[in-house]
Amino acid sequence: MKRPVATLALVIMATACAPVGARVAPVVAPSQGDAELGAYLDAETLTRLGQSTPLPPAPGSAEDRADHLATAAARIGPGSPRWTLAQMQAEISPALALGHFDCPLGTRLSQDPPPALVRLFSRALQDVSASARVAKGRIFRARPFVDDPSLQTCIRVDDTYRTNSSAPSSHATAGIVFGLIMADAAPDQADALNLRGQAIGESRLVCGLHYAADVTAGQRLGYDLFAAIAATPDYQADIVQARIELAAARRQGRTNPACAAERLALSQ
Repeated sequence: MKRPVATLALVIMATACAPVGARVAPVVAPSQGDAELGAYLDAETLTRLGQSTPLPPAPGSAEDRADHLATAAARIGPGSPRWTLAQMQAEISPALALGHFDCPLGTRLSQDPPPALVRLFSRALQDVSASARVAKGRIFRARPFVDDPSLQTCIRVDDTYRTNSSAPSSHATAGIVFGLIMADAAPDQADALNLRGQAIGESRLVCGLHYAADVTAGQRLGYDLFAAIAATPDYQADIVQARIELAAARRQGRTNPACAAERLALSQ
């Protein structure tokens, strides 16, 4: 059977970013060179923000039942364009994650990643990882595919996922932070870039990797983290350079061939 053209384009793009079926770690660490720069926020701030993240609903409560229903309603079956996009958005390593924002910008950032944007994503991802560890350490919540082994996940999972709490979703946190960074770097497309950041968290529902409340809590942490990050002098210095580099990248006229497929996927 022939694949729809839109789906095929997403498959090609997903293969370039994160091979289908490959295991993607719950939180991707920056490279050693980027890690040497350090996070933007201090440990005290990261701990405070992680501890303030909403806890999941109590098991068996009315809120928990509603959360399960919302989660089930958000799932889209394997083979659909949205499923393939969710596979692609499982990749949050900084240089490749830039590609998630190509389409609103009319460019192809992952082909030649602007160094300042890679630096911003790398340092912010350290903040995401540290604060999410604090938040996840307060309570363990099994993931949907653990509670229901019949669920098919859009990426290959191992024991790391089974022993790592579903609440909150650190990918959802990263998506919000990345989207807000991109919106700050390209204010003319702020709304569309923010929506792409939100879609990264929503993809975790499509994938069967988190419950809806986990994504919501992770996104809230992302907004709080970005507010704190954006107030630091280091961030302010990095974003100035990022705006210059991003403007130059957009002038090159490169395009991402998966954009039509992405629009179709997000319309689902």
